[in-house]
Amino acid sequence: MAGERQGPFDRILKPRDGGAADGGAPDRAVMYVGGTILGLALLLLILVLPPISILSRGDGDGGIPSTPGDASTYTSNVRSGMPKLPAGLVAASAHFDLAAPADQRGASAVTVPLKEKQTDVHSLGMYSYIDGKWERLADVTLAAGGAAARADVDALPGNVAVLRRSKATLQVAGIIGAGAQVDPRAENAITVLHPLAFLPADNGEVVGVRPAVPPAGYRVVPGVVAPNAEVVDNILRSTDIRNSHANALAQTVIQGNYAGINIDYPAVNPALKEEYSAFVETLANALHEYGHTLTLTLPMPRSQDGAIDTGAYDWERLGTLADSLIMGGEMDQELYFQNMQPALDYAVANVDRSKLSLTITSQAIERGGDGLRTLPLADAFSLASAVGIASEGEITAGTPVQLVAQNLAVSEGASGMHWDDVARAVTFSYPGRGGKRTVWLPNAFSAAFRLELAQRYDLGGVAVTSAAENEGDVWSAVRQLSDTGDITLSKPNGDLLAPSWSAANGSISPSSGDTTTWTAPAEPGTYDVTLIISDGVARAGQRISIDVGAAPPPP
Repeated sequence: MAGERQGPFDRILKPRDGGAADGGAPDRAVMYVGGTILGLALLLLILVLPPISILSRGDGDGGIPSTPGDASTYTSNVRSGMPKLPAGLVAASAHFDLAAPADQRGASAVTVPLKEKQTDVHSLGMYSYIDGKWERLADVTLAAGGAAARADVDALPGNVAVLRRSKATLQVAGIIGAGAQVDPRAENAITVLHPLAFLPADNGEVVGVRPAVPPAGYRVVPGVVAPNAEVVDNILRSTDIRNSHANALAQTVIQGNYAGINIDYPAVNPALKEEYSAFVETLANALHEYGHTLTLTLPMPRSQDGAIDTGAYDWERLGTLADSLIMGGEMDQELYFQNMQPALDYAVANVDRSKLSLTITSQAIERGGDGLRTLPLADAFSLASAVGIASEGEITAGTPVQLVAQNLAVSEGASGMHWDDVARAVTFSYPGRGGKRTVWLPNAFSAAFRLELAQRYDLGGVAVTSAAENEGDVWSAVRQLSDTGDITLSKPNGDLLAPSWSAANGSISPSSGDTTTWTAPAEPGTYDVTLIISDGVARAGQRISIDVGAAPPPP
């Protein structure tokens, strides 16, 4: 348009007179020039703009917000040095000091330029140096084609740096049932995934559905489990079948392109101790020849009258043959710490500590007269939040109704939700099938005390019993130990363990406790009352629907 002001590059980018052969598009030389200029402009922006952008959460356009309280005004300065990093972590960015007005230090998105482009987001994290130690703030996502890292933080920190794991200081294995989905909280924590995909057959073959190898930041090492101990014993008794089984396992690994295999045969006849070791030696040689690994999951050694009973498992010999040994844990949580210490004392005296992994449960455990069992966390919460009506007779409009938390109330013979100092876990007991039943709930608090054992004994790793979705959140504690080499031991706030009640209609009093009184509304109908319980981390509720009839006519 005549009289329109031209930019400094307009003449260069303008098409030649007469247009190009393709209908007027700029020729290649012009495109190259334009691309070069664009690249130089981006470089200039990187050099002159502040090194960190701080955006409020939910800012959709990617710009720096201007509304108050959104950290729109800030300063950032590069520190001249960096405090000592924990073992296994290296700096992926410079260390920046941040400052913002007091009313703009809330939830923010922090984007930090990296020293060099990164492709593996699993090894990166946003950290801050607080009170003399590095603390992990959040996972990051890559931006600008891997040249920057972005993280959402609950509050603007005083300083940040992006750190990268240079090596796995702690091997973290996640065990998962065939076909189950990996918990997103576990995705960035695990270094090895053990899908329990295969079974041994009577003839030594391996049966099951091969799991896929996803493009993830962890290795896939399928598990072979033996629910029928007699099948394994029969395989071991025959040299030919034993060797055939080892060969079938090796071929399974090679054909599936797996990193290795995990053998979990927990009930081998002690009389077959030598045969089991011979089988492991044959399998280890076959796997190692092609660069694959062998993991053995073994039952924990038991202390019997001052001596250690290892059953069919020669820990010293197996420790030289296998690449990793996962030690099964004590299921009875009241005996866990009592029995784990002598087991660990024995294990580290006979096996290279770097090969040893301690089992951490992410599933609830129930003990009753019929023994011990694991159960999904949702089932444990369902037990804890069961609601009963203590009032007798017909419920009519305006009448009070007595409600009780059946499996928590002391009046019902239950213990209430509380912290067990012996088990170092949140627990509750209730009268049920076969008498008293006790349930222990896994969470970050209980996991930390178990992880402290792995730290104290300087073990090479931990194995979480279930990396599937909707189990206990042990991952925050696992990540803390893995990323910082440290673990925080604390108990949940006791007030959070008290049950609470809510109702959309009618009135309820008290609002917390194992019993309450709900006064029905003045109108008949069906109404809901909800009991909410918590283990100090997660919350769950159970709703009861109550039919309310019309009030009787006055006499």
